[in-house]
Amino acid sequence: MTRRLAAFLLVVAAAAVAIGANLALLDYASSSNDPVGKLKPQVRVPAAPASVIRPRVGRISDEGADD
Repeated sequence: MTRRLAAFLLVVAAAAVAIGANLALLDYASSSNDPVGKLKPQVRVPAAPASVIRPRVGRISDEGADD
């Protein structure tokens, strides 16, 4: 066997193991009644308080407040 063939077979075997592990984990996760895999985009973001004034134009000058 050449080195290239051995490396190719190693990559193919690693990919097969990874795919098999993913399929096994997906089967395990979907076998219960947990909401895994049944997620719905239901984001409820509260409105900003009335005291917040947002700039209409230009850059926000927060002077590095988030640093």
